[in-house]
Amino acid sequence: MKAGHPQSAAERGSLAPAKRPGLSVSSLGCFRRGVVLEVGSVLPRHDDQMQLRNSAQGYGVVTKSLHWLTFALLVIQLTIGYLVDDESGRGRGRGRSGDSGRGRGRGGDDDFTFGFGEGDDTLLSVHVVLGITILLVTMLRFIWRRTTPLPAWASSLSHRERTLAHWTALALYASLIAMPLTGLSLIFISDDLLSLHIASHIALYVAFALHLGLVLKHQLIKKDRLLQRML
Repeated sequence: MKAGHPQSAAERGSLAPAKRPGLSVSSLGCFRRGVVLEVGSVLPRHDDQMQLRNSAQGYGVVTKSLHWLTFALLVIQLTIGYLVDDESGRGRGRGRSGDSGRGRGRGGDDDFTFGFGEGDDTLLSVHVVLGITILLVTMLRFIWRRTTPLPAWASSLSHRERTLAHWTALALYASLIAMPLTGLSLIFISDDLLSLHIASHIALYVAFALHLGLVLKHQLIKKDRLLQRML
């Protein structure tokens, strides 16, 4: 452009900044991990991070939520269960004959009264509701597992560790069904299944210890971030 001469339309167009397809010149862009994010534009969908169903790469949101919901319910349920047992005069079951010598869910002549008001066995009632909830959540996990595939094994797991993880998972599922069913039987029917109820507790603790030990081994010793698959 020569001094003193006005710019032509063509010259003005040649000096204007080039426009990116689909973006206005006034769009504010910022680079983050090599991706341009435009203010006012629709953010990309993060299907890999927020997928509902399982995939070959990892667990989905539903599976993770059901996993941690089960864990939280178990912690609360076991805590309340031992509080019920620690209270004076309480015991499990109503006796084989159904007589009043071992009232339902508690010792003495009193019968178990389900409810949450004054005069009701509130703590034991909460214990019953949680047991039913755990049973329903476990059945939901079974249904969900049949409708969505499991991701591939973590590459850091050896063959023996995969076998251990498989059998501990089966033991945990079995305990999550046996414990509520036998517990409800103890409260509403008889104490005939008391030994099975105790056995389900032992199986749960052993399976959980093996499951937790395997995760901690990889998380703290091998440091391969195995736990991140379920977070």
